[in-house]
Amino acid sequence: MFELRVLTGLHRGAALPLSGASWRIGSSDESDMVLYDPGISAKHCLLERQDSGWTLYADEGPLSDSEGHQIEHQLALQAGTPFALGHLWLCVVDAALPWQEETPSELPDEDVLPPPETSHHDPVPTLSGPKATKKAALPWWAKCSYLLLGVLLFLMVGSWMLQESAAMPSAPPPQDTRMPISTLPQLNSMLQTMLRERDLLSEIDTHQENNHVVLSGNIRPAMQKRLERMLMQFHQRYNTTLQIEDHTTVKLEKLPFRIIQVTRGPQANIVTSDGRRIFVGDEVNNLRLVSIDDHLIEFRGRQQIKVNW
Repeated sequence: MFELRVLTGLHRGAALPLSGASWRIGSSDESDMVLYDPGISAKHCLLERQDSGWTLYADEGPLSDSEGHQIEHQLALQAGTPFALGHLWLCVVDAALPWQEETPSELPDEDVLPPPETSHHDPVPTLSGPKATKKAALPWWAKCSYLLLGVLLFLMVGSWMLQESAAMPSAPPPQDTRMPISTLPQLNSMLQTMLRERDLLSEIDTHQENNHVVLSGNIRPAMQKRLERMLMQFHQRYNTTLQIEDHTTVKLEKLPFRIIQVTRGPQANIVTSDGRRIFVGDEVNNLRLVSIDDHLIEFRGRQQIKVNW
């Protein structure tokens, strides 16, 4: 399981579990990860899961890779490699990794500076005699020359490394700033508040079991999408070790059988395609036939369905 972590900005420490195939990032409330930092567009970019990693697609805002280079269209990502939306840093990492062990971004590759050349005027020690059996000892001025050259080389390399590190600062160490929730009553109360804000509380029940809260109810497909978006935003804002289990089901939009014959009158009934005859008051598949009139057949039960005929 991977998650998208916010490393800087107003939402520093927020994380989005990456369950699914694509996630919209921006300042719009319809985004999967909502960021209100200055410079973040309503539909800033789109993150998609690929077979070999992730791909970030630019939409309304600027993107930069881990070296600070601006990306115009799309950017291939690997786990642990930070990227930037304007001046805001984010990173895709394994959700099991602690925040303090985040891998810092690598420095940009540059050509290695060549070592300074030795002046042609520097004296070079030589061996005296064509058949000398011992190397002649270096004079003190030659030793001083080599020592000065070593110090000069060390200072040049150190200056180059400082310039490279100052050119593009590495991603700051992540810090989890989400609000903690440690008890079941707190978790249950917060979920009910978020459901009420989205007009879902009348359709979805919450109850506590052991160390988790269970969501249950039979809801329409549009409500199911609203609930999924709510749970993603919950994990961005709050940090908890307690579990949330979604046991909601989606309402059927049609009858689980096909009607081939309708009879009205005192013994009003219908006949299904599999040969069953259902009278008013009978119940099939948790649906009760309640009425048959000149134009409408009505069923009630786990949901209310009206069929024109």
